[in-house]
Amino acid sequence: MKKTLLILTLFAAGFLSAQGNGDYVNMTFVKTTPGEDYGTILNEKWKELAQMRVDEGTITGWDVWWRPNATDTDAWNMLLVTIANHPDSLGANAGVKKMRPNYSDMDVEIFQQKNIKARTIVYDHTYANKGLNFAANQGETPDVPQVAVINFMKTDITNGHAYEKAENSLNSGDLGERLGWGLLKRLDQIGEDVYNNYMTVDFYDSWETMMKTREQTVRIPKQMQSVIKMRSHLRSVPIWRAISIRPSE
Repeated sequence: MKKTLLILTLFAAGFLSAQGNGDYVNMTFVKTTPGEDYGTILNEKWKELAQMRVDEGTITGWDVWWRPNATDTDAWNMLLVTIANHPDSLGANAGVKKMRPNYSDMDVEIFQQKNIKARTIVYDHTYANKGLNFAANQGETPDVPQVAVINFMKTDITNGHAYEKAENSLNSGDLGERLGWGLLKRLDQIGEDVYNNYMTVDFYDSWETMMKTREQTVRIPKQMQSVIKMRSHLRSVPIWRAISIRPSE
């Protein structure tokens, strides 16, 4: 009974200003090949294509994140994020010839083989935005700061609706040292054997701020405890922004 009252109080704790903005997010987790310089390929080719797609309105943003301190034993060391207003737009207008219309079929084949050799796609997940809190944000795809922490979450299917409301209520006000926060619901796979079905993202202005926030050991307030009981926090991974594409001015 006390748990039920606590959760009801959490939902009624004011206007839920951190509701989702309707974006769809594709996350491609990549393992780069040593010596093949995938970063150069991203900067000289895919970055240009992403800017074209953003400026024409196909997608609303494209970001590349490095995973600092990743080792050979880690499954992935880079994350590519594509953001759009419609799920069909995530992969639309993305061919090599769009950015290099003068390429011959042989040129395209050579580039594709070089790109494949430079990285391995480990996971490819699609999410829907279910919560967003950035200062002065009016629902658009926000400009992201330098550092983020992605938190892989798993909740029982019967708790999904309540969990989304609880996370939004908890993160709808002042974020403290965080510059932004988001809640994502996974769409590409569901079921008991899926590793995670939700993800939260915390954004920070610097690596130092993020580390000092994680360093603190504090008492967990009751409001947060109720959210913790609704899901399993599987893993948190800090990442560093390398490239960020938004519409040209």
